[in-house]
Amino acid sequence: MPNHAKGYLKTLLLALFFSSQILLPQGSAIASPQLAPAPNSADAPMQRRINDIFALLQGEDIKSDIFNQNFRNAVSTEQLRLIVSQLTSQHGKPLTILSITERDPNYATFRVQYEKSIGQFIISLEPNDPNVISGFRITGFASADSSIDEVLQSIADLPGRTGVSVTEIKNGTLLSIAGKDSTSRFAIASTFKLYILAELDRQIQSGQRKWSDVVRLGPKSHPSGVSQDWPDNMPMTLQTLATLMISVSDNSATDTLIRILGQDALQSIVRKAGHNKPSEFTPFLMTRQVTALKTPGNAALRDIYLGQKGEKRSVYLRQIDPLLTLESIDFGFLTARPTLVNEIEWFASPDDIVRLLAYLDDNASDTAREIMAINNGAGPLAAEQWQYLGYKGGSEAGVMSLNFLTKSWQGRKYIISMHWNDVNQPVDEGRFLALATRLLNLLSDR
Repeated sequence: MPNHAKGYLKTLLLALFFSSQILLPQGSAIASPQLAPAPNSADAPMQRRINDIFALLQGEDIKSDIFNQNFRNAVSTEQLRLIVSQLTSQHGKPLTILSITERDPNYATFRVQYEKSIGQFIISLEPNDPNVISGFRITGFASADSSIDEVLQSIADLPGRTGVSVTEIKNGTLLSIAGKDSTSRFAIASTFKLYILAELDRQIQSGQRKWSDVVRLGPKSHPSGVSQDWPDNMPMTLQTLATLMISVSDNSATDTLIRILGQDALQSIVRKAGHNKPSEFTPFLMTRQVTALKTPGNAALRDIYLGQKGEKRSVYLRQIDPLLTLESIDFGFLTARPTLVNEIEWFASPDDIVRLLAYLDDNASDTAREIMAINNGAGPLAAEQWQYLGYKGGSEAGVMSLNFLTKSWQGRKYIISMHWNDVNQPVDEGRFLALATRLLNLLSDR
């Protein structure tokens, strides 16, 4: 399944890291710029260019020649307008510039107050012409003043079905802070890969395996990830496979680990980690199998599969697995709209995933914790608010799942599990991630 962070960046940033250091995400229009005091005079080149960027975020037209040629080659006017529109739809209108910090005459960070969030930006100017912007980067968003109840209401207002569980781990006990439909069943997409990490780590800690063990890559699956393009049977360590599976949601690495660990062992960890209905993971499906079963060309096989129960379904899956090839998958069909979201998937409730993350908090090795923190899911600005931020998410058309295991700077531990299913239309990944970021910042004690 596509990694949510990749989808978020594609939607929000459109394509960007250009030759100078451009990034961006979404904005619209209100009154003229309101600037915080700057280190230098109001006529300094840096202040003028930040003024221009703020006007751009408000939706105003600005002269394109304030950017250097590399930027203009990489980002069209239409793309900039789309980015600004997306920012406004997600964070509300930009209200004022809160602060400007110059690192040197050609490089500064500044913070913008939006209606719902606070954005942090980096700007750099051409060394030989400080009147021209060479780089513009959005480094993240933090929540503005809000409450957990307000965020939950925003989640409840989304189309389709949503579920949330916000939980504190205190003295080994799970204490619910807030929730919405936290016991309901949701498709979770790539979040299921946390069960694989948990079982792999358990086998390594028990002495059955080592992180340094070398295995052969395969069977291959489809993107997301990178290893689907690597040589067949390429030797890889278990640590490399696990890192790819969690940090970039690599499907071929995932299916390789399922083959190695075994479906029986994986079904056992689902039970051990507290899933309320572990039969949902019988059989423990590979990513290729799920995608192939969703494809219209395999409808006859799928109908028989869905008609089986328990071990009979597992036996039938083994029989038809040679037919569920990558060549049989219609990727265009699957990415265009939600497909069999309630039938062919991995399923869990928000509370199931809370118990899984609590299991990992109790039992995970330092290596497994490090793997979960490589891609923290929320960006650098939100991550700075936490001593530890572990994450795994999942997404496909009509499915979004965001899950965080945290430790605050004061030592408090929280778990956030958020799910959004819509059988009628794709979900807005950027909007959902912004709501998760608001929850993270509201819980932070920094």
